Amino acid sequence: MDLWLNSVKEKYKNKLGGSFDAKTDEISGAKGSAVLVYLDSIVNRDLLQRDVICPFQSPDFCGNAEKLAYCTEAKSEEEFGTEILGGMTGLAYNNKLYLIDLKQWDKRSVSPPDAENVTRGPKEAFTEDLLTNTSLLRRKVKSENLVLKKFKLGRQTNTTVILAYIKGIAKDDIIKKVEKRLSEIDIDGVFDSGSVEQLLEKNYFNPVSGIGVTQKPDIAGQKILEGRVAVFVDGSPHVLTIPELFIENLHTAEDYYHRTFYSSLIRCLRVFGLMISIMLPGIAVAIICFNREMIPSGLFETIVSNAERTPLPLAVELFFVLLMIELLKESGARLPKTIGSAVSIVGALIIGEAAVRAGLVGAPTVMIAALTAVSSFIASSLNEFSTIYRYVFLFLGATFGLLGVGVGIAIMLISLASVNPFGIPILTMFDKSELKDMVLRFPLKRLKTRPKSIAEGNIQRTR
Repeated sequence: MDLWLNSVKEKYKNKLGGSFDAKTDEISGAKGSAVLVYLDSIVNRDLLQRDVICPFQSPDFCGNAEKLAYCTEAKSEEEFGTEILGGMTGLAYNNKLYLIDLKQWDKRSVSPPDAENVTRGPKEAFTEDLLTNTSLLRRKVKSENLVLKKFKLGRQTNTTVILAYIKGIAKDDIIKKVEKRLSEIDIDGVFDSGSVEQLLEKNYFNPVSGIGVTQKPDIAGQKILEGRVAVFVDGSPHVLTIPELFIENLHTAEDYYHRTFYSSLIRCLRVFGLMISIMLPGIAVAIICFNREMIPSGLFETIVSNAERTPLPLAVELFFVLLMIELLKESGARLPKTIGSAVSIVGALIIGEAAVRAGLVGAPTVMIAALTAVSSFIASSLNEFSTIYRYVFLFLGATFGLLGVGVGIAIMLISLASVNPFGIPILTMFDKSELKDMVLRFPLKRLKTRPKSIAEGNIQRTR
């Protein structure tokens, strides 16, 4: 073995820190010697023996390493070392460095999504494997203009991140801003797209980021066709779509698979449900405590008779009942699926019934809290937003009445108007040109153009 091969072998033996699965094997053939550098735990040994070692040692080997299966020359020594850590096999031969793709690791098969269940439409979801995810996207969008750009994030993890968009539809300004922010990320490790989302956004303390998240390839494909860019993170089944408008949190993929009237009706129901989940506790407290003349006399007498038997004010009762619901939701989400749902349902029934019978809370309080909790499930992607503002409205309604609720609405709208991710305000969907696909969904033949605030160039969608 010549001096160069020996130096490569010693360098990577030291660089890989003496790990038990780090291998630096010397192989000899008719055309000379070479050194293989790889991690045994994530490389297919059978393919390595069959497609690399045996052909290299064959008398018929021509001496060109790139003739070996899956073999390409490394662009730099830095890429050579980084790709080996990612599962590639390194080959040092004839004073050149090569990379051979023989990766092998266990991965989850494609299955239905956890959070975006549908009654009509594709039921497949992204997985933790990056190549599987990009293949699912390619299967949906068979366009020569679909561009996939690769980035590496994390000084220690070297996580692969893919930026996907359609050339000629996505705005160059948005693409450049996303690429710039990705290149500016300097962190030890990235393990999920949630970390990338927080590193990309600028409104750190706003409950809405302006960046969408999906597990479904058809939704990612629809977003890309509208001019957005998608961010895939190796090891994460959640794909980011940039930018996301606020109203899109109330849209689902099924809206475009069902008929127009039904889709529009369901969207209106989601808007109503979101308003209930955010403002109902605050409005109820404000009306009962400050504006009693707005309540019919019979209903008011029922509320008062229940309130007389409880020791706490209505606002305090609602606060603790809503807090209990959040605790049950959190415990149900963390427990195994087989018992998580049972704990949430049975816990809510038993605790709620016991609290009413003991006289700690009134039945109207439980009804208000239950209706609020059920409504919050309608727009699950806005869970953080609705939870935070629910308590804001409860405080303002209990302190200042309906005037406080009005102040809360102003604060919420100002907060939303201040979110301007990548130069696109999230309230842009309220623009006149986008009314055909806002709360009401017009027939697909009437949706002739892509969102003009997002796409550029080819904005024609139907002809």
